[in-house]
Formats: sequence, C-alpha cells, structure tokens
Amino acid sequence: MTGALATVRERLLPRDPMQRSAVALAANTGVTSVLGFLYWVVAARYYSPAIVGESAALISAMVLMASIAELNLFNTLIRFLPTAGSNTRRYTLRAYLTVAGAGTLVVLAALPFLQKFALVRDLAHYGPAGVAFVVAALLVWTLFALADSVAIGARAAVWVPVENGLFGVAKLVLLFTFAAAMPRFGVFWSWFLAMIPVLVAMNVLLFSRLLPRHARESAGQSERVSRRDVAAFMTLDNIALLGSTAANYILPVMVAVLAGNEANGYFFVAWGVATVLEVALVNVAASLTVEGARQRERLGEMVSTLLRRTTVLAAPLVLVLLLTAPMIMSLYGDAYVANSTDLLRVVVLAALPRILIVVWMSLNRVRQRLGQILAVQAVITGSVLGLSWALLPGYGIMAVGVAHLAVQCVVALALVPSVLRVVRGRG
Repeated sequence: MTGALATVRERLLPRDPMQRSAVALAANTGVTSVLGFLYWVVAARYYSPAIVGESAALISAMVLMASIAELNLFNTLIRFLPTAGSNTRRYTLRAYLTVAGAGTLVVLAALPFLQKFALVRDLAHYGPAGVAFVVAALLVWTLFALADSVAIGARAAVWVPVENGLFGVAKLVLLFTFAAAMPRFGVFWSWFLAMIPVLVAMNVLLFSRLLPRHARESAGQSERVSRRDVAAFMTLDNIALLGSTAANYILPVMVAVLAGNEANGYFFVAWGVATVLEVALVNVAASLTVEGARQRERLGEMVSTLLRRTTVLAAPLVLVLLLTAPMIMSLYGDAYVANSTDLLRVVVLAALPRILIVVWMSLNRVRQRLGQILAVQAVITGSVLGLSWALLPGYGIMAVGVAHLAVQCVVALALVPSVLRVVRGRG
C-alpha cells in the first residue's frame, strides 16, 4: 500500500524539479480554467451580454495596465530568483516596491482613458478618495500576479494553484452575491475584492517560510548578475511581454470599440475559453526558465522533454474542445452558441503551433537572447492586431480568430530550425 501511494505521489509531484514545477503549473492552469469557465458561465447567465462585454473590456484594460506596471519583473524573478541565494528576500522586496511605484504612475496616466468606463466615472465623482481606490485596485492586481512569479522563482510552484484556486472560488461566490445587489458592476467588484485576502495570505507564506527556505537551498548556487544584465533583461523582455499582453488584452477592447459591447460579450467568452490553453503553455514553459537557469548543460534535453510532454497533453485537449465547442457555448446561452462557437474552434487550434513558440521563448530567456524574443513577439503582436483592425469591421469577430491562428502557424514554422538545433546540441 505504501509503495502504491509513493508511486501516485511520484506521478503527481515528480522528483525532477522541472517536471515538478511543470506539473504544478499545469495544475494551476487546470484549476483556474475550470473556475474561470464557471465564473463566465455564471456571468453570462446572471448579467446581460452588454454588461459582460463592458466588464470584460474594463478587466482587460486593468490587466494590461498591470502588465505595464510590472516592468517584466514577473519573468525577471523567474529567471534570476532561482540562483539568488542570500539575496532572495532583498530581490523580492525591491520588485514589490518597484511595481507599487510604477503602478501608481501608470494608473494616474491612464485615468482619462479609464473614465470611459461607467464604474470608473462613478468613482471619480468621489474626488481623491475615488482616484485612490482606482490606484489601489491596480496595485492589488499587479502584486497578485507578481506573487505567482516569486513562488515559481523560489521553486515553490506547488503553492501557485492553491493561491489561484482560492481566488477563483472567492471570485465566484462574490459574483453570485453581487448579481442582485449591483448587477451593473458586480463582475468588476468580484474580481477586486476576492484578491485582497488571498494576496495577504500568500505573502505571509512567502516571507515567513518559502523565501527563507529557498535562500538556504540556493546559497551555494548564487549567480553573479550585474545590474546591467538585470536591466537589459527587464527592458527587452518587458517590451516582448507587453506585446504578448497587448495581443491578448487589447483585442477585447478593440472589439468593444469597433463592434460594440454585445459583440465583445460573444467574443470574450470564446476568447477566454480558448486562451486558457495559452496560459497553460506559458506557465508550463516557465519551468524551463527556472531549471534551465540552474542546469544550462541540460537545455537541449529539457527542451525536447517539455515539447514532447506538452504536445501529448495539449493535443487531446484541443480535439475535445473542437468537438464539444457547441456544448460549451450552450452553457452560456443560445445566443453564444450562434455567435461564439466557430470562433472558439479557430482560436483553440492556434494552441498547437503556440506550443513551439512559448518553449522557444522560455529557452531564449535562459540564454538571455532577448532581442530575438522581442523581434518574434513584435511580428506576432503587430500582425494579429493589424489584421484584426483591418478585418473586424467587415467580417466580424471571426476575423480576429482567423488572424490569430494564421500568425501563430507562420511564426511556429519559422522557429522550427532554431529549436531543432538546440535539441540536437548544436544551438
């Protein structure tokens, strides 16, 4: 019996650090995907498509601003915290203080744009107190995401699905609660208020237990990194990260502006379901960055293993989503079946070429070849946004999905030779 339990534990939490992190981050995606799916199903059932669309656009704008305020410290911590040694706590505190300052500047600069949203306009009527609340909302959003990267970089990724699972449940409960009390603003409030207690609890765990443990374990593997190296990583990779974020979060705003809130409601639910796979791929690929920084000599082996296992897991999931797309959309309502099903299928297919792209980017973060990442991401973002802007008015939301799929396929094919060279030990 003991042997059987050990075997199950080994499969759920492998001894190899990269595989253990990958499993934890895949589990995080599974947890957040299920809870996120249920969340938007409830939102679609209890709130009108126009309110869903407006709320989704505001949430997308907030996430985009949070990504700007992070200054790429999310990936920077994942890359440099694994070898921080005694500097672990200091690096983390500096990261938190930096994003707090940047977040304040970003939200103040963006206030004129944010006042296009009814909730922000209402808050602005309260003067400085209302503005302070908007600033606080963005800071909470930013620090919440940064806590994940601290846990991943400290090789404690197993806590990430716990944190996000608690957030997902709290958010869902609040969504139900606010449906009758504040139907216009319940979606946004449920996101913000659910984050606060989870963020506090996660940081108590980080600073009291996880960071001190990591500092001890990595004391003999400290990497000498100059401020210039860190600044270069933050700057170049941040631009690439913002490009990726823009492709994900500017699109709902673009659809709302060009096609209206109702069309964006239909777009957002399909986009949200399909891009769960994107989040899963990026999270799993982060394990390569963490362990590759500590074991550079095994990069080729790690890339090969990650590509193979990710494809084996993702391909069946893509097939299931393609076959069950109408059933999934029916949970949102008949209007979503008619307007969102085909879009969901097209965006889901894009996950297959995306596997190679995100692994390639994680590999090049380890090697600090950030100019290459920036160039590839610029091509992806510029192409998707440009094609969507041109085609959306004439062809509707389906054009956005087709543009996304086409761009991912072309870029993945272009990157195949580079990845093969690394796998064969020639890169």
